Amino acid sequence: MYYIDFKTSFNKLELSEETFKIIDEFGINLKDIAIGEFAGKDSVAAIIEAFKEFDAILPVVAFTGTDYGDKNIFYKNWETLNNRIKNLYKDKVLLPLHFMFEPKLWNALNGRFVSLIIKKFGFYTPCIGCHAYLRILRIPLSKHLGGVIIGGERVYHNSDFKIDQLEMVLEVYEKICNTFGVKLELPIKYVKENSKIREIIGEDWKQGERQFSCVFSGNYRDKDGKIIFEEEKVKKFLDEFIYPVSVEIIKRGYEGDFRYIEIVKEFI
Repeated sequence: MYYIDFKTSFNKLELSEETFKIIDEFGINLKDIAIGEFAGKDSVAAIIEAFKEFDAILPVVAFTGTDYGDKNIFYKNWETLNNRIKNLYKDKVLLPLHFMFEPKLWNALNGRFVSLIIKKFGFYTPCIGCHAYLRILRIPLSKHLGGVIIGGERVYHNSDFKIDQLEMVLEVYEKICNTFGVKLELPIKYVKENSKIREIIGEDWKQGERQFSCVFSGNYRDKDGKIIFEEEKVKKFLDEFIYPVSVEIIKRGYEGDFRYIEIVKEFI
């Protein structure tokens, strides 16, 4: 299990020895490699679709500290993805799986200041900041490669939707990436039906299976499962907190400043 250090990734490209050997063997230009966010079925489907455009993709799992499950599941999903790619394409390379984890960053962005966030914005869910964290982690790494991150977010999930995948939320994630010259590509963004995802993957894969679970699952829903949020409050939270603090964290990272708590304090 090869972990990429977030702090180191600002100034140095660290990949497993096996990965560098594959890159050399196939003569892959680093700038031709996209990063694939890797988790469950939607991320797998997104990477499969992205291979229509890219010849080499580096799958990166990012842990949050709130997720739990069997880590071996990621390797099984990687095998599923690799087999599907071999069946669909020629001369495409799925690079080995890599992992990232920066718990103090997650804490500063989503945990430490919950009370103050609620007081200032009248709204809180860890999910929006958590998915910003997932982009923050990969941006410095991406800039050593092709400057593209592939995500599996979907605006619609059959008749349901997720608060961290609302159109206005996804636009902010894209804006964070764009600020640093990185493109966030969402190949399945407007896929509505799970049956279409099943078609892309080539097998039946039920929602929520074969991926980590989160201790905060369903936190923004009422007793009946209905999503609770006020659009104006979410927009204010995005514009005045999530976007500027995410950008500042990355900017300070390039200056060698990783005092996440102190940085976030400036926006509360």
